[in-house]
Amino acid sequence: MSLISNTESEFFGLQFANQLKSIQQSGELLLAHNKSLNTESISKLESEIESKILEKNIPKQVLKKIFFISVESLQNQLIHGQKDDSGTQHNFFILAHTNHSINIITANLISNQSVNKLETQLKKINSFEDAASLKAYYLEHLENNELSEKGGAGLGFITIAMKSGNKIKAVFENINEKYSFFLSEVKINLE
Repeated sequence: MSLISNTESEFFGLQFANQLKSIQQSGELLLAHNKSLNTESISKLESEIESKILEKNIPKQVLKKIFFISVESLQNQLIHGQKDDSGTQHNFFILAHTNHSINIITANLISNQSVNKLETQLKKINSFEDAASLKAYYLEHLENNELSEKGGAGLGFITIAMKSGNKIKAVFENINEKYSFFLSEVKINLE
């Protein structure tokens, strides 16, 4: 394993530990996954997510939002997460419960070249003050965008923001000359 891979693995391990510590101070950890993703692991996580949120007696409409955003977030990580030089995809997924919300925290490796574009996209999505404006942006984006090389039309974060009804918190942190850490946190209000 190269020094860069060790550094990326260690960086993600430390970030994951910090997130878990923060959750313990402000809420309850429902689920944490700190391993590579594939279709099989996502399918298993979907079952675990469903089980954990059903235990909380959350209203059905909110349950649907949590499940949708969780699955969309996992798919985004699998499809768009950058692999390091050794072919390893670093990522994690955390589902947490507070008094007022369910928080979905995801992190993955991203190329430094992609940071500005993603940061700009998320700032644009977060700039809308009402649901109608965000929906209009979604429809415009759907009509005018072509598919990316990975098969997406850039709609994932827009739909996540629409479903959650909240802003998407995004953190970008440079790891080295090639890669950065990208963390997103989505809150789904329980009321």
